[in-house]
Amino acid sequence: MSARPSGYREENGKQKLRLSKMPGLINIRWSRELPSEPSSCTVTKNAAGQYHVCFVCTEEVRQLPRADGEGGDLEFVRVDLGIESLAVLSTGEKVGNPRWFENEYDRLRREQQKLSRKEKGSNNWERQRKRVAKVHQRIQDRRKDFIEKLTTRLVENFDVI
Repeated sequence: MSARPSGYREENGKQKLRLSKMPGLINIRWSRELPSEPSSCTVTKNAAGQYHVCFVCTEEVRQLPRADGEGGDLEFVRVDLGIESLAVLSTGEKVGNPRWFENEYDRLRREQQKLSRKEKGSNNWERQRKRVAKVHQRIQDRRKDFIEKLTTRLVENFDVI
């Protein structure tokens, strides 16, 4: 439990966070370990009512090893973005579009229909608006996760894209 100059500190084995100007402790769920000692943090709230804490850390940039593991030629890949498949690589691999979006869009359509039937500004309307925002957030999170996994795989397996 050490005090930080930016107005926050970790307590109880990094499971709780105390922010300046906020009473009490905040339960947190870490997405990953911090690479170094943070210098400051920013708290944001999205439309779905979720809070996110972003820490500013300094870390040295590390050089990735060559894809072939030797000093030979560089591994090249070309990526063609399409409609039927999300991407086609020059190696012949096709990366398909994720089909789980169809179910998410059906759910979004139903929730938006329910929202349109509520009286604007009422408590029920506000509650339904948050439900719609949660569906949007879930779609956004799943898209981001899929793209980040794909780009990470490409960067680790090829030297030049």
